[in-house]
Amino acid sequence: MKYSYILSVIMVLSITASAFSQDFEIGGNSLRIETGYAFTGSGDLDGFCYYNEFIQPLNSWFSVAPSIGFYSFFGDDEDIELLKDVKSAGLDLTGYFYPVRTDIFDLEAGLGFYVRRWHWVVATGPDVEYSSSELHLSGSSHGDYFVAAPGYTVSLGAIMKTSPRTGISLKGVYQNDTRGIVVATVRAGLNIWF
Repeated sequence: MKYSYILSVIMVLSITASAFSQDFEIGGNSLRIETGYAFTGSGDLDGFCYYNEFIQPLNSWFSVAPSIGFYSFFGDDEDIELLKDVKSAGLDLTGYFYPVRTDIFDLEAGLGFYVRRWHWVVATGPDVEYSSSELHLSGSSHGDYFVAAPGYTVSLGAIMKTSPRTGISLKGVYQNDTRGIVVATVRAGLNIWF
């Protein structure tokens, strides 16, 4: 009985494997995994980001990509004794246009929107006060707050094709939300077509 289950699984997998063409052409769905350097628009916080995108082509020039992204920023200003630690997670939806497509690389321009949830942790030194619309701290204290906001994304990038199923992406991204939080990132990643 056990062998009949194993034989059934092998038969199903062998039928599935033969259904894929050996002459694969790039242009199907892809998964993009990216990481990179990130900083806020004012430049006072820098950190890193991590993104996963599922890219689905609409035609040969346009695609749409839902994604999930994570940011981590850390700022320690010893001169004024102020510490900030900021984390965020968000859901993005970006449309991509490909003005140049070759066998070696593709250029892409993206425009989209996102919803992001920020978690701010702030600590002050003995003679420092911190005040924002969400949090007020006196000297030698700490606090945190959460902020959620929608925003828009603009990106420019290139994908260098390393094999018929993989490529390396390089991208610059600018994001701005309704609360005035601006983030710019430089990302590198891996594209996997399937």
